Amino acid sequence: MKLAYDLRYATDHFPGIGTHAWGLGRELAARGVFEQLVMLWDSSVRNTRFDVDALRAHAGLRIQEMDVPALSWRTASGTGRWLERLGTDAYLSPFWLRPERTRVPCVLTVHDVLPLLPGWGGSWLRRWAFRWEMRRTAAADAVLTSTRFSRDEILRHTGIRPERLHTAPLGIAAPGPARRRPAGAPEPPFALLVGPGRPHKGHDTLASVWRALGCEPPLPLVAAGSRVPGHDALAEVAAEGGSVHALGAVTPDELEWLYANATLVLIPSRYEGFGLPLLEAGARGAAVIASDIPALREIGEGAARFVAVDDVAAWTRAVRELAADPEARARMGRAGRAQAAEYDYRQCAERVEAVVRAVVERRGPRPA
Repeated sequence: MKLAYDLRYATDHFPGIGTHAWGLGRELAARGVFEQLVMLWDSSVRNTRFDVDALRAHAGLRIQEMDVPALSWRTASGTGRWLERLGTDAYLSPFWLRPERTRVPCVLTVHDVLPLLPGWGGSWLRRWAFRWEMRRTAAADAVLTSTRFSRDEILRHTGIRPERLHTAPLGIAAPGPARRRPAGAPEPPFALLVGPGRPHKGHDTLASVWRALGCEPPLPLVAAGSRVPGHDALAEVAAEGGSVHALGAVTPDELEWLYANATLVLIPSRYEGFGLPLLEAGARGAAVIASDIPALREIGEGAARFVAVDDVAAWTRAVRELAADPEARARMGRAGRAQAAEYDYRQCAERVEAVVRAVVERRGPRPA
């Protein structure tokens, strides 16, 4: 079988999706179960995290340079034309955009339906565009998602049929050996927040928590992730001086240093489809405090301490208590390691490969 895998999403523009795109792609390449694996790639896009050239050493793998961006008005038609030219048996994407004008069976990925939910902070135009794209996605041969919660949400809010929707939990990368302290990061101990400052990530909750903790908090707070204009509550607290350090985006080596040295990892999200930082922190033995929302409960039950969303008093209390309890943090760290060990890309790739093969078998031989 000849598979086209869309690696164009493994770039700096897609922080979380890019991490998954790379993790799954690298595992598919290493496993070598397909006769030929064609990785679609656009080298003109900024990529500071992943060594794509290293994939060329795998037998049966080909890097196909594309003149079509991963997300634009011409992506669907341009990708479809490339697939017809390549003549692959199937197309697999870690994203939801369905190619047009191709006979190649398509397996797409929908991580969540956040843009369809009222009050999430997006414009009406973006909600309309996403809803329109989900109608196109529903015509894919199969759709993947990462949690039972996301599957239920997708069925509730889109026209994707249950028999075409498959759950394949994401994997996480093993902790890396390279570590580098980011500029502006304090010496440990500190609490860590990882993720972009989008409204649903709850950064404003932690801004209120650190204000409530006053001038002598039990830990300084380090925020690592791209900033979003108009939603930079932590940067405002940091500008006031003292105990908040808003670093902005960091490199993989810098993120490893932060995880390795964090006393607590905080995840105050209002909505998630999965929640990679919870498992990434667990894999490194860090204690985690997380919002009590379904997706985070699903992947972190028994390993994290859960706090009600937006409850500033409860978050303040949880930070104080765990910062002062090394034994509790050690127990949580052990539980986190055990939980994270259940999420690896071998299992994810096996599930994805089974879905792709079923789609190709159902479609039958590729038209000449």
